[in-house]
Amino acid sequence: MSLIAAALALSLSAAAPVAEVQPAPTPPTTFEGWISFSGDEFQLVERQNQYVAGRERPCVSGALPRDEQRTAAATIGRQKVRVTGTRVAWSDELPGHRIDHQGSNIRNECGADFVILGTDIAVIQ
Repeated sequence: MSLIAAALALSLSAAAPVAEVQPAPTPPTTFEGWISFSGDEFQLVERQNQYVAGRERPCVSGALPRDEQRTAAATIGRQKVRVTGTRVAWSDELPGHRIDHQGSNIRNECGADFVILGTDIAVIQ
């Protein structure tokens, strides 16, 4: 009888759900550059003269949560900004080739190795 109880206990413990180990959250980072908006995402370039020359690459794509993204797109245009957010690696294997950031869809129009999940934006005077 104790052999059956031990076998049953072993089978139940093997079937118990295993908690997923989540990586430690990346601390927010500050990104500075000149911004433009395209749909649900923004593109950030390092220097203003990239816009003047008509070269918007290399750049980094990102987005703020939907309401903040829409407000920023309506009030900030091709200005130097400071974006606070988390850097997330980009993979072409993502479902739908996009990342949903609180209602904003990042499609990585810049094609960089990472995108920015923004939490805050401020114009730099």
